[in-house]
Amino acid sequence: MNSSPLSGSSVHNASGSTVHNVCPHDCADTCSIHSHVEDGRLVKVDGNPTHPVTQGFLCRKVSRSPERIYGPDRLLHPMRRVGPKGAGRFERISWDEALATIAERWTSILSGDSPHAILPFCGSGTEGLVQGDLAGKRFFNRLGTLQLVRTICTRAGRTGYRYTMGTSAGADPTNIDEARLVVAWGLNAASTNIHQQTFFKRARLNGALFATVNPLRLADDADLLLRPRPGSDAALALGMMHVIVDEDLHDKDFVENATHGFKALRERIAAYPPERVSAMTDVPVEAIRTFAKLYAETQPSFIYVGPGCQRHTNAGMTVRTIACLPALVGAWRYPGGGVYFPTSTVFPVDWHPLEREDLRPNPPVGYNMIHLGRMLADERHGIRSLYVYNGNPASVLYDQNRLRAGLAREDLFTVVHELFMTDTTRYADIVLPATSQFEHEDLLYSYYSPSLLLNRRAIEPLGECRSNLDTFAALAAAMEFKDGCFRQSASDVIDDILALDAPAIAGISRGRLEADGWAPANPDPHRAGFAEGRFPTPSGRVEFYSEAMAADGYDPLPAYHPPRESREAAPGLFTRYPLFFITPSGHSFLNAAYADEEGALSSERAPTLLMNPSDADARGIAEGDLVRVFNDRGSCQLWVRIAEAARPGVVASHGQWWSRHYPDGGNANHTTPDHPADMGGGSAFNSNLVQVERLSGREAHER
Repeated sequence: MNSSPLSGSSVHNASGSTVHNVCPHDCADTCSIHSHVEDGRLVKVDGNPTHPVTQGFLCRKVSRSPERIYGPDRLLHPMRRVGPKGAGRFERISWDEALATIAERWTSILSGDSPHAILPFCGSGTEGLVQGDLAGKRFFNRLGTLQLVRTICTRAGRTGYRYTMGTSAGADPTNIDEARLVVAWGLNAASTNIHQQTFFKRARLNGALFATVNPLRLADDADLLLRPRPGSDAALALGMMHVIVDEDLHDKDFVENATHGFKALRERIAAYPPERVSAMTDVPVEAIRTFAKLYAETQPSFIYVGPGCQRHTNAGMTVRTIACLPALVGAWRYPGGGVYFPTSTVFPVDWHPLEREDLRPNPPVGYNMIHLGRMLADERHGIRSLYVYNGNPASVLYDQNRLRAGLAREDLFTVVHELFMTDTTRYADIVLPATSQFEHEDLLYSYYSPSLLLNRRAIEPLGECRSNLDTFAALAAAMEFKDGCFRQSASDVIDDILALDAPAIAGISRGRLEADGWAPANPDPHRAGFAEGRFPTPSGRVEFYSEAMAADGYDPLPAYHPPRESREAAPGLFTRYPLFFITPSGHSFLNAAYADEEGALSSERAPTLLMNPSDADARGIAEGDLVRVFNDRGSCQLWVRIAEAARPGVVASHGQWWSRHYPDGGNANHTTPDHPADMGGGSAFNSNLVQVERLSGREAHER
């Protein structure tokens, strides 16, 4: 059966109607969408003009939603595998048959093994609280499986940030009109946070200077560009601190009254003069001095720390160190000043009470999502079934050769709930068709501009597609679970969320969300205290020295530790693989999402490797050549684009294409490591050394 209608008037499919939707993606913007429906069909989407972030426009990815959800590649019916795993050969079956097959296999596994033999994997295909979070966690808690620990994005950086600040909260990135200096550090906002560009432009129109810290040159309009070696950002920040203190440019009053451990910090940064830092970062000495003095003397200053600089094995310490800078110069005193690091825990609400851990038949145990390949490949973990929803691990996870070997196991019973035939779906034994954001109801929150946003169902589910909530309810029934939470509609769950005792969402009514599509969260009291020098750390101050870090086994002071794969930490490896390989977001992709969409493909053209002319010349490589990028973990083939935008010693591949678009079927993640970062178990896929060799001179556009 199809998903049942939701309560109230949540199906808005009259001719000519407009429905409030929300972009479901793992993107800071969390756009409010107006969906235009005619005769029950979605015909157009545009940005909500009254929403303070969306401001009436959407990115190129989401603006083509109607073409995408009605496209010929949409999965519309349950299917069963009939060919080898990975071949993508399936036959249509009914929902009843699919559910019975899953229940039979899982019941058999549970009769002979621990529930931990069944593994759930959930990506960020939707960030909705109902469809992306609670629906799956409730079911797998009841089943007693391991629960996935979400580490892939900002876990490491936010752990380090909170050691310094005591909270994930920071400066308001949408309120930088008064900033005189704006720093984009490890950030590519044009591709990953497009509405931040609006606020950057406003600050510049008001006279702000703009500085970029990134190994890649992303734009030509920066007043100052620093291009540190990948993973050396903490060294750069320490070098800046050295200059600021050495030249007596720090804010003595703020340091004395609002920070903890300055004396110890001063001793630490004495070891990071610009000359030494230049050797660590490849940033010229004078550029370090210029940047440090500009940052200290230009207030208010605002730093946006993007996720790029914390995709390394030293990620937590990197963000912790950068977060010390605003306190050293007193940037928190001023409206528009401070630092912002995007992470979901900026939104100060604990959704945990609704995840129903009380249903578990066993104690809760988690596993790190970046280690899915290890879990499947190592027989000691005893994984016999995998359930994937909201994700495409066969594209986005690391050390892909090991992961795909695990996915190809004939004894691994894999179920994938998806909209499209992704790389992961091709390894499924049972495929379940999923709804898009326009075919179900949900509630989302924005950690960028803290607010709640209501997603209404705009159209009926296509074919036999079902939402996560409805699918888990059906699986619960098939497994004979009688718990009442599995009979809740999305509307019921949303009401439970709004009823939580949480100051940030107190007073937000269902009626306002239905009328406007969104409502602002109540102000974070922590953020309000920053200008007055009050921070929610153990000392009540910004902690240059952290006793909590020392207790947890970390260096209590800001420090630079070279990435695990670097010329300092692994000179022998660097001799064989002398290029840093980073994989920033593509402009038309979001992780691996949209990598099958024709509009995106025509824009991005082909999987490419950005390479500096000096590195290309040294290897006899010309523009458009097909090359092999490789290390001990694996390889991929890409077409070369030669440009000064890549600094020497660094190569980059934008976006995560699906395997069928690569000449050899292997993507960049066949080379990336699954090393955990220094804090929080976060990902470190940019700590990746490779070599590049020329294969042929075939032009990219001739693929």
